[in-house]
Amino acid sequence: MSKRELTEQQDRLLPRFGEICRQGQAEAEPDDEEMFLKRFLPIRAHFRVLDSDVRIIIGDKGSGKTHLFRTLEIERGREALVSLASEKGLPVPPLDQTTWLVGYCTSGKDFPPGGVIGNFARGKDTSILQNFWLTLLVEVLLRAEKISASSLPPRLREVIASHAWDLEALNEQITADLGDLFRVLDSLDSELKAHDEYVFVSYDELDLVSPGDWGALKTILQGLVQFWAAYGRRWRHIRPKIFLRRDLYQRVALFGPDIAKIASNRADLLWGIHEFYGVLFKRLLNEDDFYEYLSPAKIKFSENDALGKIPLASREEDYKLAVNRMFGDYMGTDPRKGLTLRWIPNHLKDGHGQIYPRPLLRLLEDAAEIELRDRKAKGTVKLLHHTALRGALDKVSEFRVQELAQEEFPWIETICRNLEGKNLLVPGERYGFVKALKINWSQFEDRPPDTQPGAILDYLVELGIFSNRRDGRVDVGDLYLRGLHLKRKGGVARPKKIRG
Repeated sequence: MSKRELTEQQDRLLPRFGEICRQGQAEAEPDDEEMFLKRFLPIRAHFRVLDSDVRIIIGDKGSGKTHLFRTLEIERGREALVSLASEKGLPVPPLDQTTWLVGYCTSGKDFPPGGVIGNFARGKDTSILQNFWLTLLVEVLLRAEKISASSLPPRLREVIASHAWDLEALNEQITADLGDLFRVLDSLDSELKAHDEYVFVSYDELDLVSPGDWGALKTILQGLVQFWAAYGRRWRHIRPKIFLRRDLYQRVALFGPDIAKIASNRADLLWGIHEFYGVLFKRLLNEDDFYEYLSPAKIKFSENDALGKIPLASREEDYKLAVNRMFGDYMGTDPRKGLTLRWIPNHLKDGHGQIYPRPLLRLLEDAAEIELRDRKAKGTVKLLHHTALRGALDKVSEFRVQELAQEEFPWIETICRNLEGKNLLVPGERYGFVKALKINWSQFEDRPPDTQPGAILDYLVELGIFSNRRDGRVDVGDLYLRGLHLKRKGGVARPKKIRG
């Protein structure tokens, strides 16, 4: 192709590339089910979730918990996952013998608002919250017609049917009718067992049940996990699928009797580098223009009626030709600046060394914006110049920190303001960061679970925002560096801030 033809190709593909990457982020995923499924990449960890013995699914921010949850809500999505798992010989019950129900999520009006649940939970014992989750389970099964309203005690039926979300009244009534409720659920489980069927009840967005109130959130989530830990062996064919953020799992859920029974057989949503890249290339392969553009890279894929083209890569190296074609071989003029294939995941790792798709898609969206402005790859087969990728890294860091502060950890914004202007360098000694985290939290409504400076630092390490080096110093990866107003020792000068 001539330079003019290559430029025309880039003019056509680059804006669409940025749009595809933007739509790959959770808040911008398309409502259209067909389009959503074409952009969903099934990974090995997802198939584990289908196992009837897996009841807890652990994932950090951006690991794809909500994407998987939504896929399981869609009948064609469930069908595709079960089919692929069966092809791999994994232990999953046949689709026609399973019913998937939503046990809790924040969207819609099927469940009480988080503030109502939080107010109810304050000052209560976890046993009371076990009754609350039992009530929601009964309502879910009623809506799905797995149990009949006529099988419930009359007064409880009236309270549930009112939809007033008077949780105090519900708790009072369910306590009085506890024996009858267990009789109804035992009967359902026996019926399911007789037909070798399962009902899976999925719980997502649990961090939003009582945002900002750690005491109430702890009680609520411990009530949920302890409820299913206590009755998981009683009901073998009614099973939960509890999607939990990793820090909540470790700090909140792992307490109480029988927890080890369900915690030991959990699914961790961890991504290999080939799966990390697979999210991008699955989306591109299912777009006609990009399928043609990527054909010289010879990406192997299978086809599924619901999920479309699914890359078959099992190693990072399987995407080398594709990455080099799109972004160039090196992050500079020669290998000394780093191989692009490895530079991208290495600079998007969190403090635990984990990589997730959302930061990748955000990096490429921002890099496309920079490339459209600067056009340094103009006239080449590449879509992005390496300088666009480098320039996007700081924007990704700022976005990642803002995302955490806005959605799950509002107190991080206070920490960012406190770190700004202190010119802290990483890696650095622990005492310097402990000193910087001395904050008078009494003036703030949103606070971390423990406000002692050392405990805050430890929690940031637990979240994968900070990390501890072997020599005792504290470090922060590039994914969070700029967003936290920190600098790296010996780092190169940052590009000028992009306007607009």
